[in-house]
Amino acid sequence: MHITHVNFANGFRGGERQTLNLAEGLAQLAVPQLLVCKPGSELEQRARAAGIAVKAIGHPLTGHLGNIATSLIHVHEARAAYWTLIEHVLRGTPYLITRRIPNPVSGSAANRLVYRRAARLIGVSHDVARRLQGQAGREVGVVLDSCTALAVDAERTRAIRTELGGGPVIGHVGALHDHHKGQSILIAAFQKLTRHYPDARLVLLGEGPDRPAFQKQALGDPRIVFAGFQQDVGSWLAAFDVFAFPSREEGLGSSVLDAMSLGVPVVSAAVGGLPELVGADERGLMVNSVDPEPWSAALRRMLEDASLRARLRDAAQVFAAAHDTAAMTRQYVALYEEIISRRAASA
Repeated sequence: MHITHVNFANGFRGGERQTLNLAEGLAQLAVPQLLVCKPGSELEQRARAAGIAVKAIGHPLTGHLGNIATSLIHVHEARAAYWTLIEHVLRGTPYLITRRIPNPVSGSAANRLVYRRAARLIGVSHDVARRLQGQAGREVGVVLDSCTALAVDAERTRAIRTELGGGPVIGHVGALHDHHKGQSILIAAFQKLTRHYPDARLVLLGEGPDRPAFQKQALGDPRIVFAGFQQDVGSWLAAFDVFAFPSREEGLGSSVLDAMSLGVPVVSAAVGGLPELVGADERGLMVNSVDPEPWSAALRRMLEDASLRARLRDAAQVFAAAHDTAAMTRQYVALYEEIISRRAASA
């Protein structure tokens, strides 16, 4: 079995982290593999550093495998599907598509062909799978994304806490894109929270096009910290008292899973696949509103109730441990084997 992953994303967000997690999981099982990605991308650099074989391609319609024999292609994002379809037409290589976002798939003829010819379709949550199944008109499986084994440098975490001061720290990790991640809701909720916790801090990790708008909304308040993109995300997460995730739409929300794995109490929106992670206030608090008032109330409740935090944290860590990279990798290996054996039987 030889697996080729394809991901042409420019940046390094949740989908790219999951692509790398899976490649590292397969490497642990000594599964031969290749990653096809954009040259100079963060994904290429991290994959090479992890010892993953890489083929960097500048355009998603060129640079096909040639004499590289692969058993199956795993499509990890939309542009990768077209490259993979060409490879499938040229060599008959079967492919699997993982869909990570809840948005409808474009109804173009090319997209219909891509999804019709895929050996399997997978959603990263039951919500994504239901949406895709309704559009594709065929069965869609579910493999939840994995939590990432993020390194935590205790000394670095202490330094972050010292820099932020002694008050409670509300943290968030995500691209600064309000239409998707909803950070304006969180900023407004935090501004209400400071009436009760004047020494609190809100830390936003990530970059994106809406940073100027968020900074304007923050009114220069030094308690709202725009930390930008950070390599040592684990050390930052460990410095948070509460992890807040106010997304307006979300396929799954693997950042929530990462926070859960590190024992950071979670307050999350109730959209997309997030309820599958957090449950009905089982592993975190859910807010089914874009109004900042209930968000502020949920954050305050979490900060004030130590027994609630402990109960949610313990349940969340058990859940996260069951959804580590090894667990996700085993599920994909089973799918790969099923597809490859089915193809061999029909040859």
